Amino acid sequence: MKATSLQITSIKDPKVVEARELHSASGRQRHQKCLLEGSDAIRWALEAHFPLEHVFFSPEHERHELQNQLTQARIPCYTTSDGVLKKISETTYLIPYLAVARIPAEPTSTMGDFILVLDRVVDHGNIGTIIRTASAFGIRDIVSTTPDLDLFYKKIIDASRGRVFETHVKRYRSDTETVADLKRRGYQIIATSPHARELQAMAPLQAKPIALIVGNETEGISREIEQQADILIQIPMSGQVESLNVGVATGISLYELKFRMVLTMLIHYIRSNIGREVNVTGRIIQQAFDAYIRRFSDLTGQQAILLMMLVCDQKLSHAEITRETGAFGDELTTLLTPLIEQGYARYTSDKQDEIAPTETAQRTLAQLWAVIERAEQAILDGFSEPEKQQFNDYLKRIQENCQRLLS
Repeated sequence: MKATSLQITSIKDPKVVEARELHSASGRQRHQKCLLEGSDAIRWALEAHFPLEHVFFSPEHERHELQNQLTQARIPCYTTSDGVLKKISETTYLIPYLAVARIPAEPTSTMGDFILVLDRVVDHGNIGTIIRTASAFGIRDIVSTTPDLDLFYKKIIDASRGRVFETHVKRYRSDTETVADLKRRGYQIIATSPHARELQAMAPLQAKPIALIVGNETEGISREIEQQADILIQIPMSGQVESLNVGVATGISLYELKFRMVLTMLIHYIRSNIGREVNVTGRIIQQAFDAYIRRFSDLTGQQAILLMMLVCDQKLSHAEITRETGAFGDELTTLLTPLIEQGYARYTSDKQDEIAPTETAQRTLAQLWAVIERAEQAILDGFSEPEKQQFNDYLKRIQENCQRLLS
């Protein structure tokens, strides 16, 4: 499908004038728009459903495959001369595709259970790397201790590989205000510092959401944050290395703390998660869940659910497993034998009528948690948050009614 486009010939065209102003942070703030440079950036924005307003491009690139994507997305496209494109991009070389996009308003909804706080981090490459790394761990909420964090510099967009378009940003006026409000929202404040006494692998986490604060490249976190944080942590390093780049250090901390948070909060997650309702709700949900889990592990969906219950309750008898899963006799043996043989569970006595989870089970579940969450999202695709809550309420009421009938 060939794209249809309009033509712009003058550097004084209002759209061109506006686009040129978007090079500065003040221009982006005034217009609440940003400039995207190059086909990669525009494609990333399309994939993230970021609100593109219009696109400028060179006539020589009209047959580019990006044109079809823009047409299908109903994005207005304007052909213009190479000279005008160079004026918009402020470069001496040609960038054949440039776009103007609207910057979404700062979200007012609840943030996730793990958020990343930037305390005066200024290097654009570091910021982009941090956002890309956070995205890899399923973290979309970025908080700034200053009101002037701007994610739409070209270097940040490029370093993040477009993950800025999926990132939610909340800005505060000061570090003190940041910590106070996050604590009010129920977050435990964990800050990185080379002077901390706690090693991050040993930090005493609570079963609460985490706000991880990383500091300025030169000065680190502020003194106020250091005094108000619930836990200060450091990354253990060889004596020959004084410090790590903030982007690298953030990646290490995110991996360690996200993993430990999942283990710490596992019981709370499991009890509110769809996994525990699967066996009660019906075979079709169990089959869909099983098929999805099988893509990423050697566990069946039913085994993953059983491991979640094991980690939650710490031990289960055969009778309890039968009650929770509906498996008995040969079916129960088929369910349990692989878990024992693969080291996910162990018998608690010689009678072999009760099993408990191993450390391998806990680590595997923590690593699989993102997959389990995606399976839940896929099963409930199209449901709004109120509908999901109502669905869970219905399931619980059905279970209560069944329990009354059984008694």
